[in-house]
Amino acid sequence: KKMGRVFFNTRYNMHKILADYQCLASDSGKVFLCNPTATAALTMPALSDAQEGWHCKVVITEDTDGSVGGMNQILNVDFGSGNDVVGLIVSQSDVAGDYAVNNDDFINFTAAASPGDMVDIFTDGNRWYVHGMAVDATPGTGDVLFHTAAAS
Repeated sequence: KKMGRVFFNTRYNMHKILADYQCLASDSGKVFLCNPTATAALTMPALSDAQEGWHCKVVITEDTDGSVGGMNQILNVDFGSGNDVVGLIVSQSDVAGDYAVNNDDFINFTAAASPGDMVDIFTDGNRWYVHGMAVDATPGTGDVLFHTAAAS
């Protein structure tokens, strides 16, 4: 039997985000390290451009060890108006976490979010899927939540 392709010494494809950024179809597979200098939006590509299998990871960072609740700026992940988003953000703070419901077009990382809070995002070409972890994803009051609008 032949062995399939084997890859050695592969690296993550990293992209630092300091301000608004429109993701491209070619950004599939990237890890976005987000340390916005002011309120910023990370906008996912249109589903028709992304196509089945597009994926990324979004990690909040302060470019240091950081501290719980120490982000100081807001990052909004924008999935586009009217797109289906399916997923869950689990919370380290002993609560159930948050899950996407109808009309949730955003994930809001508030200024009180913590370095290391993160979400994995992918699509089947028809809707977006999200798996995430955060220090505080308490529904309604947490620092990393699905929402119908951008935080400001």
